[in-house]
Amino acid sequence: MNSHATNLTSVPGKDHYSHENYHQDASELGKGIEEEDKEQYLNQMLAVFILEFGIIFHSVFVGLSLSVAGEEFETLFIVLTFHQMFEGLGLGTRVAETNWPESKRYTPWLMGLAFTLTSPIAVAIGIGVRHSWVPGSRRALIANGVFDSISSGILIYTGLVELMAHEFLYSNQFKGPDGLKKMLSAYFIMCCGAALMALLGKWA
Repeated sequence: MNSHATNLTSVPGKDHYSHENYHQDASELGKGIEEEDKEQYLNQMLAVFILEFGIIFHSVFVGLSLSVAGEEFETLFIVLTFHQMFEGLGLGTRVAETNWPESKRYTPWLMGLAFTLTSPIAVAIGIGVRHSWVPGSRRALIANGVFDSISSGILIYTGLVELMAHEFLYSNQFKGPDGLKKMLSAYFIMCCGAALMALLGKWA
Protein backbone atom coordinates (compact mmCIF):
# COMPACT_ATOMS: atom_id res chain seq x y z
CA MET A 1 0.00 0.00 0.00
CA ASN A 2 2.77 2.41 0.92
CA SER A 3 4.76 1.54 -2.18
CA HIS A 4 1.63 2.06 -4.33
CA ALA A 5 1.06 5.46 -2.76
CA THR A 6 4.67 6.35 -3.30
CA ASN A 7 4.38 5.49 -7.00
CA LEU A 8 1.22 7.57 -7.31
CA THR A 9 2.70 10.57 -5.57
CA SER A 10 6.09 10.40 -7.29
CA VAL A 11 6.89 13.31 -9.55
CA PRO A 12 6.94 12.35 -13.28
CA GLY A 13 10.35 12.60 -14.75
CA LYS A 14 12.33 11.70 -11.64
CA ASP A 15 12.73 8.06 -12.65
CA HIS A 16 12.67 8.69 -16.43
CA TYR A 17 14.00 11.31 -18.76
CA SER A 18 12.09 14.55 -18.45
CA HIS A 19 11.23 16.87 -21.32
CA GLU A 20 14.21 19.08 -20.46
CA ASN A 21 16.58 16.14 -20.39
CA TYR A 22 15.32 15.09 -23.82
CA HIS A 23 16.10 18.49 -25.30
CA GLN A 24 19.48 18.52 -23.55
CA ASP A 25 20.38 15.12 -25.01
CA ALA A 26 19.23 16.20 -28.47
CA SER A 27 21.32 19.35 -28.16
CA GLU A 28 24.41 17.36 -27.13
CA LEU A 29 23.83 14.93 -30.01
CA GLY A 30 23.56 17.80 -32.49
CA LYS A 31 26.70 19.34 -31.04
CA GLY A 32 28.54 16.04 -31.43
CA ILE A 33 27.50 15.73 -35.07
CA GLU A 34 28.52 19.33 -35.70
CA GLU A 35 31.96 18.72 -34.17
CA GLU A 36 32.35 15.56 -36.25
CA ASP A 37 31.50 17.48 -39.44
CA LYS A 38 33.97 20.20 -38.46
CA GLU A 39 36.72 17.63 -37.90
CA GLN A 40 35.96 16.01 -41.26
CA TYR A 41 36.08 19.42 -42.93
CA LEU A 42 39.47 20.21 -41.34
CA ASN A 43 40.83 16.85 -42.49
CA GLN A 44 39.67 17.59 -46.03
CA MET A 45 41.31 21.01 -45.93
CA LEU A 46 44.58 19.56 -44.65
CA ALA A 47 44.63 16.87 -47.34
CA VAL A 48 43.90 19.34 -50.15
CA PHE A 49 46.53 21.85 -49.03
CA ILE A 50 49.18 19.15 -48.56
CA LEU A 51 48.48 17.88 -52.07
CA GLU A 52 48.53 21.43 -53.46
CA PHE A 53 51.86 22.18 -51.79
CA GLY A 54 53.46 18.97 -53.02
CA ILE A 55 52.31 19.46 -56.62
CA ILE A 56 53.27 23.14 -56.75
CA PHE A 57 56.66 22.38 -55.21
CA HIS A 58 57.23 19.74 -57.86
CA SER A 59 55.96 21.99 -60.67
CA VAL A 60 58.69 24.54 -59.92
CA PHE A 61 61.40 22.07 -60.90
CA VAL A 62 59.35 20.80 -63.81
CA GLY A 63 59.45 24.33 -65.23
CA LEU A 64 63.13 24.76 -64.46
CA SER A 65 64.01 21.46 -66.14
CA LEU A 66 62.07 22.44 -69.24
CA SER A 67 63.66 25.87 -69.54
CA VAL A 68 67.25 24.57 -69.37
CA ALA A 69 66.65 21.55 -71.63
CA GLY A 70 68.74 21.22 -74.73
CA GLU A 71 68.19 18.82 -77.61
CA GLU A 72 65.59 16.85 -75.64
CA PHE A 73 63.29 19.90 -75.31
CA GLU A 74 60.57 18.63 -77.67
CA THR A 75 60.30 15.23 -76.01
CA LEU A 76 60.42 16.77 -72.55
CA PHE A 77 57.77 19.33 -73.48
CA ILE A 78 55.31 16.66 -74.66
CA VAL A 79 55.91 14.47 -71.62
CA LEU A 80 55.60 17.33 -69.13
CA THR A 81 52.41 18.51 -70.80
CA PHE A 82 50.72 15.18 -70.05
CA HIS A 83 52.40 15.07 -66.65
CA GLN A 84 50.96 18.44 -65.63
CA MET A 85 47.57 17.53 -67.08
CA PHE A 86 47.34 14.39 -64.94
CA GLU A 87 48.46 16.25 -61.82
CA GLY A 88 45.93 19.01 -62.55
CA LEU A 89 43.15 16.44 -62.88
CA GLY A 90 44.12 14.87 -59.55
CA LEU A 91 44.28 18.18 -57.74
CA GLY A 92 41.10 19.48 -59.38
CA THR A 93 39.18 16.36 -58.36
CA ARG A 94 40.12 16.80 -54.70
CA VAL A 95 39.34 20.52 -54.76
CA ALA A 96 35.95 19.89 -56.40
CA GLU A 97 35.01 17.21 -53.85
CA THR A 98 35.68 19.51 -50.91
CA ASN A 99 32.68 21.28 -49.35
CA TRP A 100 33.92 24.86 -49.30
CA PRO A 101 32.08 27.24 -46.96
CA GLU A 102 30.75 30.54 -48.24
CA SER A 103 33.56 32.46 -46.52
CA LYS A 104 36.17 30.50 -48.53
CA ARG A 105 34.40 30.35 -51.89
CA TYR A 106 37.39 31.95 -53.66
CA THR A 107 39.95 29.52 -52.21
CA PRO A 108 39.56 26.78 -54.89
CA TRP A 109 39.95 29.40 -57.62
CA LEU A 110 43.13 30.70 -56.01
CA MET A 111 44.49 27.17 -55.65
CA GLY A 112 43.81 26.44 -59.32
CA LEU A 113 45.43 29.74 -60.31
CA ALA A 114 48.51 28.97 -58.21
CA PHE A 115 48.91 25.58 -59.89
CA THR A 116 48.42 27.11 -63.34
CA LEU A 117 51.01 29.86 -62.87
CA THR A 118 53.71 27.89 -61.06
CA SER A 119 55.27 26.14 -64.06
CA PRO A 120 55.26 29.17 -66.40
CA ILE A 121 56.87 31.32 -63.70
CA ALA A 122 59.47 28.60 -63.10
CA VAL A 123 60.15 28.46 -66.86
CA ALA A 124 60.69 32.23 -66.89
CA ILE A 125 63.08 31.96 -63.95
CA GLY A 126 64.91 29.10 -65.65
CA ILE A 127 65.34 31.14 -68.84
CA GLY A 128 66.82 33.97 -66.77
CA VAL A 129 69.39 31.74 -65.08
CA ARG A 130 69.94 29.41 -68.02
CA HIS A 131 73.52 30.46 -68.67
CA SER A 132 74.55 30.16 -65.02
CA TRP A 133 72.56 26.98 -64.30
CA VAL A 134 74.32 23.81 -65.40
CA PRO A 135 71.88 20.86 -65.20
CA GLY A 136 74.56 18.21 -64.74
CA SER A 137 76.68 20.09 -62.21
CA ARG A 138 77.14 18.97 -58.63
CA ARG A 139 75.25 21.94 -57.23
CA ALA A 140 72.30 21.42 -59.59
CA LEU A 141 72.08 17.71 -58.83
CA ILE A 142 72.12 18.29 -55.06
CA ALA A 143 69.43 20.99 -55.32
CA ASN A 144 67.22 18.82 -57.54
CA GLY A 145 67.72 15.80 -55.30
CA VAL A 146 66.81 17.61 -52.08
CA PHE A 147 63.73 19.38 -53.41
CA ASP A 148 62.51 16.38 -55.42
CA SER A 149 62.82 14.26 -52.27
CA ILE A 150 60.67 16.69 -50.30
CA SER A 151 58.09 16.83 -53.07
CA SER A 152 58.00 13.06 -53.59
CA GLY A 153 57.66 12.48 -49.85
CA ILE A 154 54.62 14.75 -49.71
CA LEU A 155 53.04 13.07 -52.76
CA ILE A 156 53.75 9.56 -51.43
CA TYR A 157 52.14 10.49 -48.11
CA THR A 158 49.10 11.88 -49.94
CA GLY A 159 48.81 8.76 -52.09
CA LEU A 160 49.21 6.22 -49.27
CA VAL A 161 47.36 7.97 -46.43
CA GLU A 162 44.78 10.20 -48.08
CA LEU A 163 43.98 8.11 -51.16
CA MET A 164 44.64 4.42 -50.45
CA ALA A 165 43.77 4.47 -46.74
CA HIS A 166 41.18 7.21 -46.37
CA GLU A 167 39.37 7.20 -49.71
CA PHE A 168 39.41 3.43 -50.29
CA LEU A 169 39.22 1.74 -46.89
CA TYR A 170 36.88 4.17 -45.11
CA SER A 171 34.78 5.45 -48.01
CA ASN A 172 31.05 4.64 -48.09
CA GLN A 173 31.32 4.03 -51.84
CA PHE A 174 33.20 0.78 -51.22
CA LYS A 175 30.83 -0.63 -48.61
CA GLY A 176 28.03 -3.08 -49.23
CA PRO A 177 27.76 -6.32 -51.20
CA ASP A 178 29.92 -5.17 -54.14
CA GLY A 179 32.27 -3.04 -52.03
CA LEU A 180 35.28 -5.33 -52.30
CA LYS A 181 34.87 -5.64 -56.08
CA LYS A 182 34.69 -1.87 -56.48
CA MET A 183 37.70 -1.37 -54.22
CA LEU A 184 39.84 -3.85 -56.16
CA SER A 185 38.80 -2.18 -59.42
CA ALA A 186 39.77 1.21 -58.00
CA TYR A 187 43.14 -0.16 -56.89
CA PHE A 188 43.75 -1.62 -60.35
CA ILE A 189 42.94 1.69 -62.05
CA MET A 190 45.19 3.53 -59.58
CA CYS A 191 48.06 1.12 -60.33
CA CYS A 192 47.56 1.69 -64.08
CA GLY A 193 47.78 5.43 -63.52
CA ALA A 194 50.92 5.02 -61.40
CA ALA A 195 52.49 2.85 -64.11
CA LEU A 196 51.69 5.47 -66.74
CA MET A 197 53.26 8.22 -64.62
CA ALA A 198 56.33 6.04 -64.06
CA LEU A 199 56.60 5.56 -67.82
CA LEU A 200 56.42 9.31 -68.35
CA GLY A 201 59.06 9.72 -65.66
CA LYS A 202 61.54 7.94 -67.94
CA TRP A 203 61.75 11.12 -70.03
CA ALA A 204 60.72 13.73 -67.42
